[in-house]
Amino acid sequence: MKQTYSYSFADVVAVVTAALGQSVTPAEIRALEVSNESEWSETELVDILGARGLSVSSVPLEYLSTEIQKVLGKEVLYLALSSNSAFMLSWDDAIKKTKCLNLLDQFSLTYLDDFSQFEGGETDRAFFQIKRDTAENLAFVPGVEKHWFWSTIWKNRSSYTHAAIASLVTNLFALGTSLFSMIVYNRVIPSNAMSSLLVLVSGMVLVLLVDYLTRSIRNKFLSVAGVDSDLTLADRLFSRVLDLKFESRKGSVGALANTLKEFEHIREFFASATLVSMIDVPFAFVFLFAMYLIGGLMVLPVLAGILILVAATVYVQPRLKALAKHSFEDGQSKHSVLVESLTGLETLKLVGAGGFMRRRLRAVLERQADVSEQMKTDTHFITNISQTVQQLVQMFVVTVGAVLVTTGEFGYGAIIACTILSGKALAPFAQLTQILVRLNQIGVSYGALSDLMGQPVEHPEEKSFLPRRKFKGDVELRDVTFSYPDQQSPVIQNVSFKVEAGERVAILGHIGSGKTTIGRLLAGLYEPQDGKILVDNIDIKQIAPADLRENLGISMQDVWLMSSTLESNISLGAVEVSTEDVLRAAKIAGVSDFADKHPDGFKMLMKERGESLSGGQRQAVSLARSLARRPQIIILDEPTSSMDSRSEQLFVKRFKEELPDATLIL
Repeated sequence: MKQTYSYSFADVVAVVTAALGQSVTPAEIRALEVSNESEWSETELVDILGARGLSVSSVPLEYLSTEIQKVLGKEVLYLALSSNSAFMLSWDDAIKKTKCLNLLDQFSLTYLDDFSQFEGGETDRAFFQIKRDTAENLAFVPGVEKHWFWSTIWKNRSSYTHAAIASLVTNLFALGTSLFSMIVYNRVIPSNAMSSLLVLVSGMVLVLLVDYLTRSIRNKFLSVAGVDSDLTLADRLFSRVLDLKFESRKGSVGALANTLKEFEHIREFFASATLVSMIDVPFAFVFLFAMYLIGGLMVLPVLAGILILVAATVYVQPRLKALAKHSFEDGQSKHSVLVESLTGLETLKLVGAGGFMRRRLRAVLERQADVSEQMKTDTHFITNISQTVQQLVQMFVVTVGAVLVTTGEFGYGAIIACTILSGKALAPFAQLTQILVRLNQIGVSYGALSDLMGQPVEHPEEKSFLPRRKFKGDVELRDVTFSYPDQQSPVIQNVSFKVEAGERVAILGHIGSGKTTIGRLLAGLYEPQDGKILVDNIDIKQIAPADLRENLGISMQDVWLMSSTLESNISLGAVEVSTEDVLRAAKIAGVSDFADKHPDGFKMLMKERGESLSGGQRQAVSLARSLARRPQIIILDEPTSSMDSRSEQLFVKRFKEELPDATLIL
């Protein structure tokens, strides 16, 4: 449950991580983690600190009083948080007192003999223990705790272990029906023992009820683990995409979206019967052992059937694996065509290029249909073999059993029991092909997502940045050379210039001369191959990209607006801005001129990409967004190219009046 606080959540996280040897700036938290700094929940605190190798748990005050002396401050910290106060507590072993750092009073430090000041008073105060996560030391495979995928499995290992134990119990219960049938045929019927039959039936009903409850509990364990894995993995993947370096992006937007969509295969696997079938495979040998004890040689046909099913599955596995890869590639192509068509639908209609895109999509669909048909052929082949083998096994079990019964070695009940057990032992192997088809899909999806998670990001965990809250406004390029990925010739070469704080500079040049590229480089979207970019005489490589952009006001040529209110589009990403900041920026950019005429004002709903607005209005919203934070450095790329002359003149006039000291690069 979220609670409202009077202080910055990002600042608290930054202080805690720094105290425990981690590196994260408040701007990074604001850019990548939170949407509202004053309203957050304990779950968000756990997730954000957990992503940085720290574990968080809520503790009572009594625990704090007795446990804080047992650990050193560099290993464990405690937070005392309420809506209006924030304290960080740790034990100072040198003076045997508790260090109390007031995070809201310029980090003033006091030493406590006891915790009486936290008793009573604010009723919403909560205490948290924060420490370095040492679970990695317990993992069987080094590195699994920090792996993007396997860490979720390791985290939920108790649920999966309990599910496996439940499977063992249910499979043992499954032996009950076979034993029941054998006893009835061998003992009850020959002796006409109806009272014994009643006892057996009552016992079996009880066993089956317990079996039902055990299966339900197993499904609950798998469901809990699946939901947790689903949420954790989805959040990690999307966070990774948001933090990817521009130069590391591969393929089209549609291909990237399809790669993210591959997570659905993994998510469905955790929620499907396939996982249960995989868990049941090892327990098939329990049934085989039981068959051997009950019917001796009657187990041989089942072993032969299992060998045939495994051999057939191994035979088609390489082909199914290759087809799964082709299916993934075709899915990427299809998604790419669809995304391109939907985003450019207006242009396609205007130039009459619908037929061209239809042909592209049809070619992809034909390839995809061909691959799908080949996969169906192989799976049908195995399915038919499985059905035939199951029938043959059942027939030969009865045949072998009949021979053994005639020799007097076993009774009639053994045939019935072994027939039932043969079906249970074969069932997991009959589903082996479906399991492998699903695993092939998951393998391809896992590979694609692993490749995505392995790409460079802007805020790597192993790198420490210089924290920067406010910039003076000096900007300098020194012999900067840059070329886009997969391009031979540089867009800009050996470019040098310096802009003093408060100066207004216009960069002029022909189309393709690199004006927009300079703006992207200044924003840290790309890194130059040669040279340096400095802000306030500091190389921007030493500044966290989130800190850098929080101090820049940027409006690029391509305006992107989301489907939301006008106010949300202006304040997008600016977590700390007030309503007054939004209105001020809107007035300078000219957004107020058309927002005031709308019945909903700044709460007016906008369509995706701002389709309900004109080109000039979209530019005005983008300009307002760049000014909302009151940045000291403003970078505008052809900011008024879609505006009429009157709107342009008003913007220039208001800009000069409201932002006389800001550094401006046009």
